[in-house]
Amino acid sequence: MTGRTSRARTIYSNPSRAARPLPEASGSERFWWYFMRLSGLALVILALGHVFIMHVLVVIAGQEIDFAFVQSRWGTPFWRIYDFLLLVLAFVHGVNGARVVVTDYVESLTARRVVIGVLLAVAAIWLVLGTVVIVFFDPDASAAASAALGR
Repeated sequence: MTGRTSRARTIYSNPSRAARPLPEASGSERFWWYFMRLSGLALVILALGHVFIMHVLVVIAGQEIDFAFVQSRWGTPFWRIYDFLLLVLAFVHGVNGARVVVTDYVESLTARRVVIGVLLAVAAIWLVLGTVVIVFFDPDASAAASAALGR
């Protein structure tokens, strides 16, 4: 053996709350752990696609993003599903992230429950409103209303 001394291997733990390890127990926390990673990946793809289509291709084509553009876009089921997925994944991903932050930093159990309850209630209202707009938007009725108003 040479004159080398072997040092004990040190395993460092991550003190950051930002990088949470996979929960050991199965259940809702493990589901949300996987959901955050998969929805984050899906959101990157959907959001980059949205930006590319709405802000690059439309400008290159010389079009303008106005009510008529959205009306024609939402005339096809593909774009409604695309926008609905973007809406739902963004809301659920964001609210779950906020829930994790509240869980980490609000120490009082009562205050934590109140803050998370308000967060969920506000998010549910906005999610329902966004869903109603996407699902019940009628491009034909909107075209008739626009024509009647002389637009």
